[in-house]
Amino acid sequence: MKEDNDNSKTGLILKQVLDYSRSKGLFDCGTVIVGLSGGPDSVALLYILNLLKERNDIACDIMAFHCNHHLRPGACDKEAEMVGKMCNDLGIKLKVLDFDCAGFARQNHVSEETAGRILRYEAFEQFAGSVEAATGKGARIAIAHHRDDISETMMMNLFRGSGLEGLVNPKPRTGRIIRPLLCLKKCELVEFLESLNIEYATDLTNLEAVGTRNVWRNRFLPEIGKYYDEDPSVPLTRTYKLLSDDLDFIGSVTSDAYRSNRSLLAGHPFLSADGINKLHPAIRSRVIRALWNETFGDLIDFEESNLKDCFSVTGDNVPGEVMLDMPFGRKAFRHGDCFAFVPEDEVLDLSCRIAENMGFLTAQGPVKIQVFPDEISGNDGLCMNIPESSLILKARIIEKDAKLEYNNCSWFCPFDESLKGGITFGNCDGIGTSFRMKKAGARGSKDLNRLMTDLKIPESGRRQVLFAEKDGNILWLPGFGHGMGFTGAVSHEKYIEGRSAEGKDPCDLILFTIERQ
Repeated sequence: MKEDNDNSKTGLILKQVLDYSRSKGLFDCGTVIVGLSGGPDSVALLYILNLLKERNDIACDIMAFHCNHHLRPGACDKEAEMVGKMCNDLGIKLKVLDFDCAGFARQNHVSEETAGRILRYEAFEQFAGSVEAATGKGARIAIAHHRDDISETMMMNLFRGSGLEGLVNPKPRTGRIIRPLLCLKKCELVEFLESLNIEYATDLTNLEAVGTRNVWRNRFLPEIGKYYDEDPSVPLTRTYKLLSDDLDFIGSVTSDAYRSNRSLLAGHPFLSADGINKLHPAIRSRVIRALWNETFGDLIDFEESNLKDCFSVTGDNVPGEVMLDMPFGRKAFRHGDCFAFVPEDEVLDLSCRIAENMGFLTAQGPVKIQVFPDEISGNDGLCMNIPESSLILKARIIEKDAKLEYNNCSWFCPFDESLKGGITFGNCDGIGTSFRMKKAGARGSKDLNRLMTDLKIPESGRRQVLFAEKDGNILWLPGFGHGMGFTGAVSHEKYIEGRSAEGKDPCDLILFTIERQ
């Protein structure tokens, strides 16, 4: 097919698509992959982009992707043959995938239409990723949504009780997905194809008033048009544009609020609960959705009820650690000022990260290591990996008159009769919870569980916090303090004073340190 540049209608169509796409930056990539069903919309999209490529109006490569859903026996196979011949004639690479949509729909209890959309978009994303990996350039997926789709989607979402995001949909670009034809009506696309004698397939099911979109397309909108002097898509498109401006402004405010309240903890994004609680509800809801999207990569099945639960978790006076169930086995997690979304199997890791950020040391599994001071000898002393962690426990003898150096993860313990029988290093997951700690210089002792509560260590991570104990007493809790010996210059002076008061001379020490590998 050769396009005549003097053909005013064809030229106008190409100019509209080019101007619209340039204004939205839709073709700023290395490859555009056209979702090609064989229907008039997608065929028109393929030919329009190919013509723009031939005229050097766009520089990106053009490819096509066809999904055979096998929902209409015979017809689907004919469409696959047709698009194959079409792409071959145009010299465009085509990728074809076959899906069992009916089986997927039965297995997941969704409609066949929904099943097709899920499988199709998953396949699009995977293929685009493979194209990017092969070419080293960005790839985008062009979908043939047009202006009529705006009207249908807006009305469908309006009667579902949607907010702005649902009413301003479909958008020119969503992630890798681009929609260059939103500037044109369906009738213009059909006229474009027929003026150039381009073959396309007709899915007769689209003409039936079955399914929500088809009912709006074939019954409700035409009926509304009878009572007005213009096509309903015209005022609906005007409303779409007005709401788009509003949404863009709200989006910019949301982005600023998200950036100012977002932090990373070991690569995991979280929000300041106090910060987002002060935001206007309209911005707060979008900031929370942005966190979900960053954490999991999509907003699938994140509903209004989930958002309300998150509001309650991020409110004032939320004690300790709180977790709520979210879709797909995910959790909304609040501890102190930290609000995050996390897969259920990663809650423990996040809790441990928070505890470590507070200065404590953790292992994500049971730890029980017995150390016998008499066995620590030689220049190297003891060195062993702490299970379920990236930590190493080291111990060596320090002479009483040696020059000492201190750090946050070291403990000097007197090498005398009090250590006979050994010391146990571990966590509650490995050696239990029946321990008490009397911090050096304190008058009384405190139960370990109560102490961890007072220290505001995340509840789901408390069993992982490492400590040293002997005979039910905590000798050292890294990140908090020690029960005997000393950990720094100030506590060293107090240790000397205490030994002197007891009539004891300083003795040799054992230096215990915990280091990261």
